[in-house]
Amino acid sequence: MSAHESEWTLRRLRAGELGSPEATRARAHAASCDTCGAVLRGLESNQARFEAELPFERFELGVQRALERQQRRDALKPSPRRWLAPTVALAASVLMVVLARPLLNQGPGWDRSKGGANIAELRIGGGPGPQREVKPEAPEALEPGERVMLGYKAGTHRYVAAVSVDAIGEVTTLHPESGASAPVESGEDLHWLQGSWEFTGSGAERVVLVLGDEPFTVESVVEATRRAFTAANGEVERMSQLDVPGAQTHWVLFKP
Repeated sequence: MSAHESEWTLRRLRAGELGSPEATRARAHAASCDTCGAVLRGLESNQARFEAELPFERFELGVQRALERQQRRDALKPSPRRWLAPTVALAASVLMVVLARPLLNQGPGWDRSKGGANIAELRIGGGPGPQREVKPEAPEALEPGERVMLGYKAGTHRYVAAVSVDAIGEVTTLHPESGASAPVESGEDLHWLQGSWEFTGSGAERVVLVLGDEPFTVESVVEATRRAFTAANGEVERMSQLDVPGAQTHWVLFKP
């Protein structure tokens, strides 16, 4: 048995997710253990820097301004008739909020990859708690009203797409909504997709971001996601990697 607390336990301690007896024990251990105390202080420092880089007040303001601009544009022109693909029309579990790109761009201090390797990141914000980053494949519970932002550093890859799948196997295209994969942004910085998403309903939701070397269709990712869901016997948490070319990152979220 390890003499130290796991990083996951210390993360939950910092986030206030441990029950009272376990939190008391973990806090006492961190106070007396140089190693665990340093990890806990590092987590607190990272959170403070995280919120300083992108205060959620700026995010909220950007969302509101983007919606107001869209409403003004809509008022000046007739609403076109729209056809929604069945995948999108049936996926009532996702609400997208458009966000202006400049509010999500980060300074050079946010780049965590090495040597130009690809990296993907999912952030949660907008709820009662602080913003936080979700580690790939580490299940994370969402609070009511929280929204998700997706970012990537492409490395040598040239195309990107993102989807999600819920507990009943409904696949939703996040970016782009249909057609071909989107070209990645140039440069070595971490780039954020133009939007944020609120996942409604209940149960698990798996989010997948795919980076490819060649163009691919969004539908190919949707079909691969459905196959992976079926292969996992409908258990979102147990899904494996999608059978599509390129690099992919998975996150598992639990909706309230």
